[in-house]
Amino acid sequence: MVMRLPENLAPENYPLGWLVDSWYGGGVMEYDNVPASAYIHELRIDNNDGGPYLRFNSTIWLAKESPEVVDKEASGQETYNRLTKDIQWSTSSGYLRVNPNVTKREDGASEVEAMLASPAGTSQVWFGLVNGPRLQLITDAIARSESGAELNGAKIIAGNVSSDLFYAYDMEAFGFEMRNYLAGKLSRQFDDSVDAQTGPAGAQSEEN
Repeated sequence: MVMRLPENLAPENYPLGWLVDSWYGGGVMEYDNVPASAYIHELRIDNNDGGPYLRFNSTIWLAKESPEVVDKEASGQETYNRLTKDIQWSTSSGYLRVNPNVTKREDGASEVEAMLASPAGTSQVWFGLVNGPRLQLITDAIARSESGAELNGAKIIAGNVSSDLFYAYDMEAFGFEMRNYLAGKLSRQFDDSVDAQTGPAGAQSEEN
């Protein structure tokens, strides 16, 4: 696995170091009230302000192409290059960290906390585990505005597969049961700006 370890990353967040970068790719979305659609996804996870956490920003666009164009065996970069952005579908931002008050588990997993906000009128608290290049998160609390999206619960499973970030996002929303909504792959962009405090000289790559 190729990874970036920012120089200023807080030691407790080393288990999340493999996520730090900009990631491009896409996949297929489908839900009870959403027809199957190809989408393009850009995700940035950075350590720019040197705090004991990581920042993330996620943006998804619908693609002009049909979902049949998406090859599940292709890399995230290949999918990204094959698709064309249409309308912006969603965006969100937040923070991610290893819980500093909990020691690593016997199986090597570390407890993770995340905060997420969306202009769709929701804010979410997530809880989960990271163990090597595998991350699992589930919503712990959801607040929404009077007009906010009717989201009742969600979970994410993500992992590094053949140097790509593979993920599946399930949700319970709009009166429907928990089921898969997004499934995609993202490819690392080797973006030096995610560690802007140190610049290119501070970015390190490791081959494991």
